[in-house]
This record gives sequence, structure tokens and C-alpha cells, in this order.
Amino acid sequence: MATLEACIKNNSSSRKRKQRIFEFNSFAKSIADHYSGPFRDNIRSFLDEFGEQIEQQNVWSTLLLCESNGAVFPLYTIEEHIDEDSLRPFCSHCKFVGWGHHFVCKRRYRFMIPSYGDKQPLRDYDLNNSLELDDSHILHGLIHCNGFGHLISINKLDLGSSNSLTETDVMNFWDSICNSLKTRKISVADLKLERSIEFRLIHGIAFENSWFGNWGYKFGNGSFGVTEEKYRGAVRFLAELKLDKIIDDVRTTSHKRKLQRIISKYQELSGTRLTSLTELLQCLLEFKQNREIEMQILSPSRKVSKHEHLSFDEESQNSMCLEQFLTSLMDADCRWPQKRVKYSLEVIVKLLKENNDAISRHELRESARQFVGDTGLIDFVLKSINVLRFESYIIRRVVNSLTRLVEFEIREAAYDSMNMKPVSWLWKLEPRWPKQRLEKTAKVIANILKDHKVMNLGRNGAMSRKDLRNMASRYIGDTGLIDFVLKSIDNLVIGNQIVSRTKNPLTRLMEFEIRDRNSDEIGREGEGDVYGDMLFIYRNVLLSYPWWNSVSQECGVVLNSKYFVKEWDFGVGNDELMRLTCRVLPSFDELDSELTRPLPPGEVVMVTPWMTIGNLREVAQHALRDTYCMMNKFVVKQIGGLKGIEDRMVLSCALEPGAEVWVRGCGLDLDTMLRYEGGDGYAGESRVECGCGARDDDGERMVECDECHVWKHTRCCGIEDDEVAPVEFVCGDCDAKSKSELLSQ
Repeated sequence: MATLEACIKNNSSSRKRKQRIFEFNSFAKSIADHYSGPFRDNIRSFLDEFGEQIEQQNVWSTLLLCESNGAVFPLYTIEEHIDEDSLRPFCSHCKFVGWGHHFVCKRRYRFMIPSYGDKQPLRDYDLNNSLELDDSHILHGLIHCNGFGHLISINKLDLGSSNSLTETDVMNFWDSICNSLKTRKISVADLKLERSIEFRLIHGIAFENSWFGNWGYKFGNGSFGVTEEKYRGAVRFLAELKLDKIIDDVRTTSHKRKLQRIISKYQELSGTRLTSLTELLQCLLEFKQNREIEMQILSPSRKVSKHEHLSFDEESQNSMCLEQFLTSLMDADCRWPQKRVKYSLEVIVKLLKENNDAISRHELRESARQFVGDTGLIDFVLKSINVLRFESYIIRRVVNSLTRLVEFEIREAAYDSMNMKPVSWLWKLEPRWPKQRLEKTAKVIANILKDHKVMNLGRNGAMSRKDLRNMASRYIGDTGLIDFVLKSIDNLVIGNQIVSRTKNPLTRLMEFEIRDRNSDEIGREGEGDVYGDMLFIYRNVLLSYPWWNSVSQECGVVLNSKYFVKEWDFGVGNDELMRLTCRVLPSFDELDSELTRPLPPGEVVMVTPWMTIGNLREVAQHALRDTYCMMNKFVVKQIGGLKGIEDRMVLSCALEPGAEVWVRGCGLDLDTMLRYEGGDGYAGESRVECGCGARDDDGERMVECDECHVWKHTRCCGIEDDEVAPVEFVCGDCDAKSKSELLSQ
């Protein structure tokens, strides 16, 4: 059973008890009936029953098993307590999705499946900084103790097998966890990328919803004043756009013939006449998915025939050097001394070189036994070899597609291997950024170069540093990080390609280029690859539509619709428990002078129908004190609408199951800074009034006017995204007012 390196070792006391392992696909569904209370109670029960606390931290580990290949990996749950000493007490996710008026919760919980191969123990992370900035985790979700939360990142989990977990698998797991623990609402920022394609535009036009809509996520909040009505109208308009009209609109451009060829090709492949843009994109996505499944089945890295070789780039990316290999075996509680392991490996290498062909595992084991003697040691070493770099050779374990037997083969590494550097090399140069962020930036750069080569049909694939940097800044906000990676690129192996940096002898400018060592598959993608066709439509049709046409405007609306929300409805309860929502109603003075934002949703409580009104006040008071920072000393005086009803009255006689009740009382801490999840801006009532219609911070870049102190989007003020915002800024309204006053004098 393989265990991911991200599984950290517990202290000596916790090792005495063997941690349970749960099957990934069935775990969340199997606990669905365990919990009937609100999330704040369910999460505590979940951690007690299924979590293994790590040392003395507020971190719990739950080990999950990938049933298809036996790999084990951790789900971490991190409990964060919020107080005035917290480095990040407020929630930017709440603010951007429109929940900035929610009261600050006392606790929030992060659910994380770390990136495969991450050797840094979780306890060494700065939980208040690194986790919030890193979106490379397989799963990263945050849920406040009131049941409102955010899905921060979803990525596929590559376990070195064709049975690796896809993004859909991980998303199904997350959705089941949220459902089992009774979350109320979960938001997600749809920033899903297919290399350089912002997928929410393609998927939105094809299916009139986000990819996350497959799990019930609906429009939550838009940037630049986009409303749900505008979003729905935009996707409907684009989906119904006729292909004949598109061809007619682009007739004066150089893209008409290519677009006609693409339409004809997929009409022939699908056997149906494609008339609208949504039909074309659905067809493209279907063929893309089928091709990915086919490539996964036939992928050489999963199953290699006897005479089929991996590219050098893939070997360089996935191979281990001898020192790394031996270290990994020793860390895996190897019972043999390192010298014996190294000797056994030398014997295996010698036998492979003498044979000069692939050898089955059984033959190699029997031959090595004559020199090593200990078959247990031989089996241990052979089982650990995947792709190993030994001196000037590459040793690989493969599966013969004809005999279905595991075989081992050896060949000399390419001569220029010494000049190649893996992505992990960047972290050794500058550990200031997390390794995952460095690798993600390098991957973004590689994807941009791939797409540039696709669009140029393999010709003139080089990009200038300036163009590459500007394009990368659309996906990576830290330009310092981009500059560092670009500066460090020198025959860098990224995935199956090599990125090189050269100086153009004519322009004297630095350029970057990507190549595949064995074949120029990238150059051919522009004509034959589904992704290349999709990229062409995305860039040259959707993003480059004639400016006067409303298509460009509607595409902008869809691209500015990033935040989607799913709401769970758990009904009104059952015969034994009633579900009620207790909503605090501050006094008139508090609403007039202190709590000026819209009132947040109430807190869920589960009570028995035979409970009295007096008991409900106690339950509501306990729930509110347990949940919100500003209600630590809140005293419930009255249940709104039940004034004059005796405390001993039974709830079932006074309230309907599922009712929302108003709670009045005293003791709100109005002096604390921890009022609204949106942060200090809400307390200070900073104003957002942009010409696009935005009235709240939507996460886009803004600038404050020095005259009226109103915040506006930089883009709406004519400041380009790659342009530095001015230190001194006066908005157009104030500038016009000032000029008018001068003219009137």
C-alpha cells in the first residue's frame, strides 16, 4: 500500500494506536446519516469520531484510501479560532461573494488534501498565511462554524496510475462532505483553467451554467456590476448565437476559413448539422473528454509496451536520482542498512546492462538472488523502482501490453540531461515562495507557450519576455514571482516539455520557447487537436469578436461572473427534532448608529417539539454565544412574535417546524473590531460607487479618489490591468466638478 509523502508522522504517543483508513469514494456518503444537528455541532462530532489529532495542534488527520490502486492520502481538518489577535480575522471570500455583512464567526474549519509529493509537514506551515495563498492543494475548503463556507481549490490527484482521482472525483467527495455535515451555503470562485482558456466562458456557453453547476452551484455574485439577470441573459444570448451569423460577422478577418473548417470537421465527426454556438462547443467538449479518456488508457506513463519508450522530458520530470531514491527508502522504515540496499541496486543495474533488453520482474529477481541472497530485500527494491536515474542510465519499471507482466529496462540518459533542470529546482534557488506556487507559475508559463505555438501552427513559437510576462500576470497576481521564474528558466523541464530562453540575434530581446524532444506534437495541435480548435474559437472568435458587436459585451459579462453558490435545504426536521432559525434583531439605536449593514442570516438550532419557549431562549443564547465573536455575552430576553406567551408554552403549540424567529436581547459587543466578515471597511463604511454599477468590493482591483474618497475599479477608470495604479488619483466626477468650478469663476 503506497502512502503519499504528504502524510506526516504523528508523535510517538499517537503511533501506539494505528490510525483507521477509510475508502475515499464511500467515506463521505457513509457518514451522511451520522449527523442531524447544525454544522457547528456536527463538525465537532466528526473530528472526535473520524479525526486523529496531530500532536497538540488544532489539526486532525483522516486517512483515505484510493480503492483503485491502494494509495493512501490524508484529509486534514484545521480548526482556526478567531479573536482580536488573529492575523487574518476577516474573510475576503465572504466579502467578494456578497456575505461581507455576516457577523464574524469564532471558529472556521479548513478541509485540505495536500498536493501529492509535498514533503513539508503540515505543522510547519504558517496556517495564517501560506494556506490562504496556496491554491495548488487537491482540495482546499473553508467552512465557518455557522455553516457558510467557501471552496478555495479543486485539483486532480495524480497517483501515478490510470486510476488517479479526477477533479470530478474530488468534487463529488467535497459535495458529500458538505451534505453530511449539514453546511448551509458554500461559495466558489470559478477560476477553472484549461491551459490558457478561462473555462467558465466555454462551459457557460455550452451548458448555460458553470462547471460547478453540475453539483448545484448557481450564480452568486458578479464583478463589475454584473447581476444574475445579466449573467443569465448573456449565456442565453451566446448559446443561441447561430454559426452562420458568426461566419458572416468575421468574414472580413483572416479567421473565416479556419472557422468554417472547424465547423465542417465536427459536423462530420458528430454526424449532425451544427447550427448554434452551444451545439459546436458541446460537440468540442464531448470529443475532448473522449480523447482524454482514450489518452489516459493508452498513456505510455500508465502502460508501456515492450518496445515503446517514454520521452526524455517525462523521464527527467518523474525520475529520482540515487540519493533521493535511497533517502525515500530509508524514510519508509526500511529494515535493511543503506549499504545493502545500494549494493542490491547495483546488482540489478549490472544485470540489466548485461541483458541489454527488458527483463521480467521474475527473471530479474531470480538472477539477482544469486548475488544478493535475500529475496525480501530484492522484492523491496524492485517494488520501489518507478523511474530511477543511476549514474548515466535511466531504469524504468513498465508493463508489457502484450504479456501484462511487469518488466524492467535500462537505457542511457540523453547526453544533454545534465543541462536539464526539473521544476523542483526553482524552490532550491529561492524558497521564499512555496514550492507549489513556483510549480504552478512554471506550468502557467508552459501553457501560455504551448498555446502560442498552437496558434502559430508550430511556426514562430518563441514569445518575447514582455508578452509572456503580461500574459502570465492574468493568471498569477504576483509579478515578482513571475519575474523570478522567467529569470530562472534555462532548459527547464515542465511536464513533458522543455522551456528554453534565448536571445533573438536580430531584436536583441530575450525570448522563450517550448519544445518536445521526440516530436513536435504541439505544432500539429492547431489543425488536428480538439483543444487547439477550442483555443482558436476562444481567442479568435469569442475574445476577438468585432468590437461593435454585442457578442463581445456578453462574453465580458460571463467572464465577470466568477462567484457561484450552492445552498442546502435540509427540511424542517422530523417527529423528534424541529429545525428553527434564530435571527438577532438589534435595538433601533444599534441599527441606526452601529450595525448599519443588512442583517445577516440567523443561526440554526435543532430543538424537540415538546421544548418550552423558555428553553428555546436558552438554546438560542447558547448557539449565538458559541458562534459569533460579538455575542460572547449576549443575553436573550425575548423571542420575537411570542411576547405575552408564557415561557412554559410548548414550541409545537407556538411555532411551525422550519420557522425563522427573531431574537431580542442585550450584551452585543459593539466595541470589538470583529463585527463583520467583510472587515474594517464595513465598520468604517468605505464607499464603493463605480460607473459599472458596483456598490461593494468584488475582489477586482480598485483605486480610491483623493477628493471624494469613493472607491472605483481601475479598469473602469481607464487604468489597464498591467498598469500600476497612480499614487494620487482623482475620479472623473471630481475632475469634471473641479473644471466646472474653474470655468464658473
